[in-house]
Amino acid sequence: MDAKATGGLIARRRKEQNWSQGDLAERLHVTDKAVSKWETGRGLPSVDLLEPLAEALGLTVSELLSGRELTAEELPKAAGEQIMESMRKGRKLLWRGAAATLAAVALAGALYVGYHYATSVFGRSIAEVDREGLEQQAVSYMSGFQELSSSDFDYSALGIVDLKQRGDYLAALCVDGNGHWEICIYERDRVFPDRWRANGGAYGMEAGQIRCWNFGDPAGNAVIVMGGWDLPRDIAAYSFENGGITYTCSTVMGGAFLDLFIIPDSDDLASTGLALLDETGVPLPYENPWEPGLT
Repeated sequence: MDAKATGGLIARRRKEQNWSQGDLAERLHVTDKAVSKWETGRGLPSVDLLEPLAEALGLTVSELLSGRELTAEELPKAAGEQIMESMRKGRKLLWRGAAATLAAVALAGALYVGYHYATSVFGRSIAEVDREGLEQQAVSYMSGFQELSSSDFDYSALGIVDLKQRGDYLAALCVDGNGHWEICIYERDRVFPDRWRANGGAYGMEAGQIRCWNFGDPAGNAVIVMGGWDLPRDIAAYSFENGGITYTCSTVMGGAFLDLFIIPDSDDLASTGLALLDETGVPLPYENPWEPGLT
């Protein structure tokens, strides 16, 4: 894999989509610094990002690894390049080469499966999920963004106070002991569907704030996560707009809430018109409903 060739291909296809590095980073739930490193050849995408990166850029994984767009005739040849190279070198010792190739395939498969198992957390449902494992994943994943955050979130004191599941997504409301909070998003692992993998989130929030984290999934759904922590106690519910539809949720209890929505239309990912409601459904007169508890 030629890092510079792959980086040039990523940059070219990104620009063809009229995306900034930040736009591509948001779709992959990575930082724009990571995208910059890929495009300049100073780093390579991790194995688990190859498929979503290729899909976002309208490429195949083979093209991404080759560092160039391939014709229909070239694609089969490029796929599994290392295996085919091994076979070419082993033509004079066919059986020996075939055995080595099979061993390489088996090893690669075992490593791939092992990686997915080791970096995911068991839990077919919220009732069965390994909560401690989710917390460890949240620390590992979210702490990587701390340099981008304005808060000094204490990851040594991270705890999950609420979980919500919808389909193949799981959201966790995480807090520390200093009034900071974050949302970590998990998705079902592609290899082990009864396990979860951290793959996004909103970070750097303070007590008294409400935040929203939206993204489009490969199936064309809009995935929307809303959350808040240590909010004024007169807030009993809230509403917001998405795609011209108003959603009202009566789930604010004890000054905190976490909601996860899957809407079958990713054309509009913007959630606007947030309104905070009292227990009778009457809007509360907060000047900035996204920060009702900040003074």
